Amino acid sequence: MKNCLLLLLSTNHLHAQLMVAGEIAEQREFSDTANDRADFSDFLRTVRCPAYLLTDLIEEDFRLETIPYVIGKSRRALLQRKFDQFYRGTPFQQATLLQRQKTGRRDAEMLFSALTNPGLVTPWVDVLLAQKIPLVGIYSVPQISAPLVQDHPSNHLLLITWNKFSGLRQTYFSAHRLQISRLTPVSKGQYFQDSVAEELGRTYQYLKSLSLLPSGRILDVRIVGNNHDLIELQTRLPRSADMRYDFVDLSVLAKHLHIATQVQDSDASQIFLRQLSAHQPKSQYGNAEHTRYFALWQLRRGLFWTSCALVAGSLLWALQATFLQDRPDHASVEDIKRQTLGIQNETRRIRESLPKADVPATDVKAVVTTLRTLQQRSVPPEQFLVPLSHAMDKYPKVQLDELAWQTSATEPVAANTMAEYSAQVITFKGHLDDFSSNYRLALDYLDHFQHALEEQGYSVSVSNRPLDVSPQGNLSDLHDADNPLRGFALKLVWRPAS
Repeated sequence: MKNCLLLLLSTNHLHAQLMVAGEIAEQREFSDTANDRADFSDFLRTVRCPAYLLTDLIEEDFRLETIPYVIGKSRRALLQRKFDQFYRGTPFQQATLLQRQKTGRRDAEMLFSALTNPGLVTPWVDVLLAQKIPLVGIYSVPQISAPLVQDHPSNHLLLITWNKFSGLRQTYFSAHRLQISRLTPVSKGQYFQDSVAEELGRTYQYLKSLSLLPSGRILDVRIVGNNHDLIELQTRLPRSADMRYDFVDLSVLAKHLHIATQVQDSDASQIFLRQLSAHQPKSQYGNAEHTRYFALWQLRRGLFWTSCALVAGSLLWALQATFLQDRPDHASVEDIKRQTLGIQNETRRIRESLPKADVPATDVKAVVTTLRTLQQRSVPPEQFLVPLSHAMDKYPKVQLDELAWQTSATEPVAANTMAEYSAQVITFKGHLDDFSSNYRLALDYLDHFQHALEEQGYSVSVSNRPLDVSPQGNLSDLHDADNPLRGFALKLVWRPAS
């Protein structure tokens, strides 16, 4: 995208770079303070182009998991359970399909990742949303590093890059698929060469400890930096039978990726920012709430170009009609014009007959989204009433007097049930037959009925018992009654099993 705002976020720093016609028009630096965030907000007042937020943070976690390959609603529910298990405390999370296994059930090998400290990202995103900046997405440096290693033949490759504001980034790829990434912050005054020499051996041992590097395999190391620094590194790195080095000059890499930038040192920030604006990965950390203004921006552009096409078509039609009018068969043109006028009048009549609606498009979208969510999470009554019927078949002395149910989102979530569904709360009112004055047998029978309901997946609580056995009750008053057992009421709570 030729006109855009590129943002690079490190732990205590935000780099903002405004691009106009593919060239840098303005660059600003902001620290993680309230005053600088206010300055950033002022800077955004004149920006209305899309923005890309690229993060380079220590607090980014990666987990490799193998899960059953499912699609649709089952896939969404499975991924959400994994997110709740791994990254409950952050909204910046994603799951990437690496590959499907070739044998057995052909399970999916997934890479789950997240920015685990949302407090570093949220304040800047809030400023962007407050200024209604169309945010394309939230990405990370490891996510967009794959193009830098696509031309390397190794199946076990460690990519080393440098960002002067965040530190040394080491990203490991297996068969050109991202597996894990580490960021080592740099002390003040420490150089790129020093960091590489210190950290490379540690990272090699780290990969071995995680069994990511198979035993006996050579680790290929691609180091991206300034040519002067790379020459020095070649003399400092130890010669090892376990590692093989590949030194890539930043200026050569920029030319290969068709990025016009002046390379002054080993800082690869411009490579990553330009690569992001040209080729965004399919997955990202931003959700629909973060990118809603970009969706509206795309909609406006679509409507604009559609209008341009309609205007161009109308002009073309007018020119054609004028040309035909000068020909001898212009009578047929007059017929076409009359037909067109009739169609336009009919269209106007239909449009005027439609009801007027002043509802904003965003409200309509919210209603449709909510309706779809309710439809997806709605449960047919037979799903939670049929198990009740099965339980009653086993206990014929339980007679139903009244049954009612309602949906509730406030009921506690029982174990092994799906929290994303609202609870179905059933009120069961009934009485017991054929027990005469045998109170103990009647109460035991009702207890067994409750246990049968719990086995069917209900959470059961007693609202009214058939006999008042509380300290305030008086059993002697019931001794001579024809039917001492009164009606009872149960509260049943049901959610789909997980």
